Amino acid sequence: MKKLILFFTLFIIIGESQAQTMINGIVKDAKSNPISGVSISIKDSYDGTSSDSTGKFTFKSNESGEQWLVFSAIGFGTDSTKIILKGTTLQLNLILKEKLNALNAVTITAGTFEASDSKKGVVLNSLDVATTAGAQADVYAALQTLPGTQPAAGESGLFVRGGSAAETNTYFDGLLVKNPFNTQLPDIASRGRFSPFLFKGTTFSAGGYSAVYGQALSSALILESKDLPEKTTTDVSVMTVGLGIDQTIRFKNSALSIGGSYINLKPAFSIFKQETDWNTEPASAGGTVIYKWKTSKTGMLKSYSEYSKSEVSLNTADLNSQQKSLFSNTNNNFYTNLTYQDYIGNDWKIISGFSASNNKDIGLQAINSYGRQDRLLQGKTTFTRYIGQLSTLKFGGDWLNSHRDESWNGLSRAYNDQLFSAYAESDIFLSNALVARVGLRAEHSSYLNLNNLAPRLSLAYKTGKSSQVSLAYGEFFQNPEDQYLVQTNQLGFQKATHYLANFQKMANGQTFRIEAYYKKYADLVKSTPNLNNNGFGYARGIDLFWRDKKTFKGVDYWISYSYLDTKRDFRNYPTEVTPDFGAKHSLNIVYKQFFSKLKSYVGATYSVASGRPFYNPNAIEFMSDKTKTYQNLSVNVSYLTRVFNKYTVIYASVSNLPGFKNVYGYHYSTDGQYREAIQPPALRSIFLGMFITIGDNTYKN
Repeated sequence: MKKLILFFTLFIIIGESQAQTMINGIVKDAKSNPISGVSISIKDSYDGTSSDSTGKFTFKSNESGEQWLVFSAIGFGTDSTKIILKGTTLQLNLILKEKLNALNAVTITAGTFEASDSKKGVVLNSLDVATTAGAQADVYAALQTLPGTQPAAGESGLFVRGGSAAETNTYFDGLLVKNPFNTQLPDIASRGRFSPFLFKGTTFSAGGYSAVYGQALSSALILESKDLPEKTTTDVSVMTVGLGIDQTIRFKNSALSIGGSYINLKPAFSIFKQETDWNTEPASAGGTVIYKWKTSKTGMLKSYSEYSKSEVSLNTADLNSQQKSLFSNTNNNFYTNLTYQDYIGNDWKIISGFSASNNKDIGLQAINSYGRQDRLLQGKTTFTRYIGQLSTLKFGGDWLNSHRDESWNGLSRAYNDQLFSAYAESDIFLSNALVARVGLRAEHSSYLNLNNLAPRLSLAYKTGKSSQVSLAYGEFFQNPEDQYLVQTNQLGFQKATHYLANFQKMANGQTFRIEAYYKKYADLVKSTPNLNNNGFGYARGIDLFWRDKKTFKGVDYWISYSYLDTKRDFRNYPTEVTPDFGAKHSLNIVYKQFFSKLKSYVGATYSVASGRPFYNPNAIEFMSDKTKTYQNLSVNVSYLTRVFNKYTVIYASVSNLPGFKNVYGYHYSTDGQYREAIQPPALRSIFLGMFITIGDNTYKN
């Protein structure tokens, strides 16, 4: 019996030995680098193992015949291969491709600063705008602390990389905003119309932007509004410049917000001496209505409407007569948009919108009456097709109806343009580390009776876990400014060609960016000897950006520097020179610190820029004189507390605390004998405010 048992035991052992297969191998990525920690197993069995630090693996299997070997790893996809198990040693060389996923995929960063909850390239969000000293919760003022921009002098708008303010456009939920600033006053920059807290995402592109957007030679500011609010709240604002109240009512799948404000700068202007001779300090009143409806699990309808009316009057110097000259303005502005977006099945998304605006100015210049009215209608639809795990194809079109009326002492002129656009763009992910964006935009202007075709191309390559390089090329077209179009339709599109190279690294609360660019301008409008498209120019430079939220507890700071070399021949320039909005060097240092025990924010912003050229009729060379260096140091404090048991923010800020006497340029009399400096309205400005939210339990005692 013992011999029989021994016989069967040896039979089983030998049989198992003959049935077992030794499986050896190595797992590598697409670049032939070994991958550790890969899970390798025979499908529907318990046979398997994991690769070691060199990517090698070995295990035995009792299975036989045709089988599937499955292998996978975190950060990589799951793959499989068919194998034949014959009881002999099997040697395998496996290739495991990196998994495409939005969390670690490369993103297009050339020319673009993006801030949103869903993107990695977060730079400035709503809170950043509100807490940046000197910005006073103005989106455009906060963006002037980023590289590529310049401090606004006596003109409203964003001056980006050698471009004029008219060459940067703002988009609200994908729709063009024609009048995003309050009325332009003589030699005084105006604030933007929109609160930063309206938006959940901000994309500021200093060049090379998407083919989905057009009509901007230099830059695009793309603002995406928030979705449904979390709760019903009432917000009350008490400020040195006025009052405001907003009521938000949250329903199950929708929300309605109604707000109003009254602003009067006379009390604030009385605190500090004003360089401007005001007759009636700026005053305005307005209201907003916002409705949002979550139509389905993936669908969202948004509506925004705003109306405001403002009045102002001041005296300017007439250097020829050496007397004061009156300027007055009454502005009525209405803006509304309606957008809808939803997913169609698993692979399609639609975004459609409509907007309308009407901006009207009337007033006096000396004894002359003037009027100006801008109207804009837009319809736009974009389809997105999702391909694979990350790649997309976007295509769509938009229609713009732009109209302007101008009057001067009873005489009038006007123009009306229908601009039709079509575009297509694809993000092609070749791997997690490499993506290409290819786009094409076509436009037709009925007023100019011309067409344009603008190609766009971007590439981004991930050089490390948190770093990448990007390249971008694009052609951009823009209609001449309205002040020229009301005079003639015998002009053409203005054109700019962008070339950009960018390196960015983001890790552990720190961001470093360096970008080089070159822009070539063609067909710019000149006003001499008559209106024509003979203008041209270039802009080139390097931008640096460093932001650090990690090194010091509770501290967030960033440093931006821009070097700009630009020249252009346009408007009434007799030759190619650096324009009056082009400072060669610009530096911004922004510092913020949150004291948790005190529930307070403290911030400071220091800005410095080299002098800008200005026209001196007594100089031999055109635009050869320069202003002195621009400097500004602003500070602010925010204290979070509760008033009447309601969440409250008490805010104070002082702009240009040291009182730097900045000069933006000079006005000269016709004979060149007299001149007057263009300066800010006051050396310093102070702002105090208390913002109460009813229905918010933040910092509840």
